[in-house]
Amino acid sequence: MDYIIEQRLINIENLARHQQDVSQEILRCVQRIYGYCAGMEAVASDYPHSQDVYKNTSTTYLGNGFKEIVSEPTTTYVKSVEEIIEEVKQMIIELKIKGSVREHRGGLLKFTSTMFDKPIYGRSKEEIEKKLKERLKQLKNKSQKGNKPKIVVPLLSEFYRKEYLPYKVSDGIAENTIDGYENNIRFIVKQKFDKPLNWYNSKEIEKFLYSFPQTRKRQILQGFLNNMFNRAITADYIKSNPCGTIEKVKHKQEQGTSFSFLDQKEFLQILFQTSELSHEDKCYFIFVFLTGTRREEALLLTVNDVDFENKVLHIPGTKTGGSDRDFPLTPLVEKLLLSMKAKKGKYFKITDAQADTRFRKVWKKEKGHKLHDLRHSFGTIQICVNKIDVKTVSLLMGHSTVDTTLNRYTHPEQLDKGTFLNGGLSDDEKLIIYRQKYDEIMTLIKGFIG
Repeated sequence: MDYIIEQRLINIENLARHQQDVSQEILRCVQRIYGYCAGMEAVASDYPHSQDVYKNTSTTYLGNGFKEIVSEPTTTYVKSVEEIIEEVKQMIIELKIKGSVREHRGGLLKFTSTMFDKPIYGRSKEEIEKKLKERLKQLKNKSQKGNKPKIVVPLLSEFYRKEYLPYKVSDGIAENTIDGYENNIRFIVKQKFDKPLNWYNSKEIEKFLYSFPQTRKRQILQGFLNNMFNRAITADYIKSNPCGTIEKVKHKQEQGTSFSFLDQKEFLQILFQTSELSHEDKCYFIFVFLTGTRREEALLLTVNDVDFENKVLHIPGTKTGGSDRDFPLTPLVEKLLLSMKAKKGKYFKITDAQADTRFRKVWKKEKGHKLHDLRHSFGTIQICVNKIDVKTVSLLMGHSTVDTTLNRYTHPEQLDKGTFLNGGLSDDEKLIIYRQKYDEIMTLIKGFIG
């Protein structure tokens, strides 16, 4: 048989078997040609009774010596497109999958479903079923990978201890700030407002904040809770911050005042006589008065901040970036620090809250003034008594602008109101009186230090 004819016949047959609309007659014709070719091959090879090389054939001998080999049509039943579509429909019903199947070009079938982003193509029910099951397997694996483990939502206090506080400590938070956090969380637990993070809502938080009258307390707790909930969002415990819709608590900052010379003298006398306070506690208040530091700045002071050789005192600022500063180590401040024994490198071991409580042991609330007013007294004395220029005083106090020093920390009328309003005295005469009274204060302090 001619090789080229044979190959072309094979190609025609294969193509015919994969086209659903080809009739049985086409296949019969192809097989008949095979028979003729086989007969011709037998005569050419001089084997008129050779064994048939094709199965499923019947042999008829022709008058010219050729034999007619006619292959019977294949017994394989070729299904129509409609039948295969019905089979696929039945299959997807059994698999409980929603979708549709229709005929596509080139004899292909196309199955589409909202479960998959791409259609599935095939020529038979078996081919589509195989591809479909593979897609389902891939979808299941993807779903399992995407499932996050169930998160157990902790109490607010648990979240604070295990996650929020360690995060803040790693961020380099100051010790006095940690003390403030501890006070806040203890207060929340004491007020029985400690709940799982996802149980809080805006209405309950607002009711809690306004359950106590101090606006400053409200402001502090609102900021604390707000920061905690923001961190809880990052940790995937909650989806939104319940403090986010609450109006920011307004707190009017009280205008500080300076101790008058008379009040300064009385404060020091009571301070030195109060047996409930240690020597270090008393030194703390004197230090704030002599240096004008903020309460937290004084509490952070360590032995590394004092340069006795060069007479420089480093103040670890806590308010703004520019508040970290150097301060002249005066003989009186140096003597004060040397009178104490630093423990673990720190001069003062009390907390911010304890500093305020111990101040009230000396100066009762009804008498006016607060601890921060010792800083106001320092600013006023440096400008109005020692006559140091405002720019220098502003730098010593760690203010960002000179205006802050002048407008908020200078109170000449409060040092000695009688002398300030006396029209019969000149400014120089008033200054002499101021300095005499300030010298009396310094004498009291020197007598305490020894």
